[in-house]
Amino acid sequence: MDYADRGCVYAAASAVNDDLCTKLWYKCAGDSLYIPKTGDKVFYFVQGHNEQVAIYHQQDPNFEIPNFKLPSKILCVVIAVQLKVHVNTDEVFALVTIIPDPEQQELMEEENDPVDDSLSEVFTFTKMLETSTHAAGLYIPKEHADRCFPTLDMTGQPPMQDLVMKDLHGIEWNFRHIYCDHQKAHYLTSGWSKFVNSKKLVPGDSCIFARGENGEIGIGIRPAMKQDSDIWKTSSTFAPMGVASFAVLTGTMFTVQYYPWITPFEFMIPLKTYVESIERDYPIGTRVRRLSQDEESARRYGTIVGNEDIDPIRWPGSEWRCIKVQWDSKPPNTFTELERVCPWWIEPLGSPKIKGFPILPSSNEDIGSSTKGDYHIVDMEVQGQQHYNTRNDENSIFFIFAFFILLCFFIFVIFVFRPLL
Repeated sequence: MDYADRGCVYAAASAVNDDLCTKLWYKCAGDSLYIPKTGDKVFYFVQGHNEQVAIYHQQDPNFEIPNFKLPSKILCVVIAVQLKVHVNTDEVFALVTIIPDPEQQELMEEENDPVDDSLSEVFTFTKMLETSTHAAGLYIPKEHADRCFPTLDMTGQPPMQDLVMKDLHGIEWNFRHIYCDHQKAHYLTSGWSKFVNSKKLVPGDSCIFARGENGEIGIGIRPAMKQDSDIWKTSSTFAPMGVASFAVLTGTMFTVQYYPWITPFEFMIPLKTYVESIERDYPIGTRVRRLSQDEESARRYGTIVGNEDIDPIRWPGSEWRCIKVQWDSKPPNTFTELERVCPWWIEPLGSPKIKGFPILPSSNEDIGSSTKGDYHIVDMEVQGQQHYNTRNDENSIFFIFAFFILLCFFIFVIFVFRPLL
């Protein structure tokens, strides 16, 4: 029974302007993370889903449970996506309904377009709560206050205004926006403590502010990434694989709960992203960087020190976290900067070598096989060298022939003119 049936979540609230609500939801989910859309083709990795569930059961994600003869990845089509927010914690998640692709072999790249930001102009900014005094008031940088809040009357002593913001449940929150002249700073004061206490915010959590074209202001939260959440407590670690196995065998659709901000385990990967990543070669010693829209994460660099199955018994040939990276420095958050990563989480520095193009098993093969697919190897460097050598051979033949003609002419001249000497 999912959360919608239990009545403990709401759909993203329609009380906030639709465009504003959608933008706010995505900002709360995390800018650098992929959220499936209806019609997308994705690879569903049961390993990743199981790891996410196991973490929140405080269990070993490598706990020995059967894989139900599932392949390491399942090509699926997204049927429906519902944006949700938890009623007690304000944690956003999506209910994604997918159906296994019956062919399981078509790897044509498809466009997985980002969220359409052209519906309306929505300005957003994020403010992290950094200290234990976060409940007293919230400092707002001037450039954000000027763009997100109504124009402040600076003739007041002090300049202030009352603001009304709506969260994703449609609940209104009243804040006082004040400008402190001696500090040359903007703050949210009255009402802020009530909001912090109600949402149970702690240092490390982030608040998201969004303003739509009509001046309506939305507010959301993005909790700090942590492992002690109780979201998954009502689920079973066997559920993801059991449901996926039944769907594959019967060709029916199934729904997964997708919490995009909780862990780095994005277990639904766009087809295009997968194809682009798997085409590259990742030999040991390759320098890589972390792929992320977050500036801090995008500056993470490391070296590949291993490339092997994370679970060769149950999931042989799987690309799930198959690459081992030694990062240049100890990351600030070892939970988000894992030593073992997926190919689509990183990017080789320089010009990566193209490895080949993966071919999935044909539709008449056993879909339960988890062996790695065959590859049509295309060594671009070797091909180029062969082409270069062919041209060299042609040039060599030409010069040899020309030298032979010249030598014959020289002998002929000596033979004819020798009696005259």
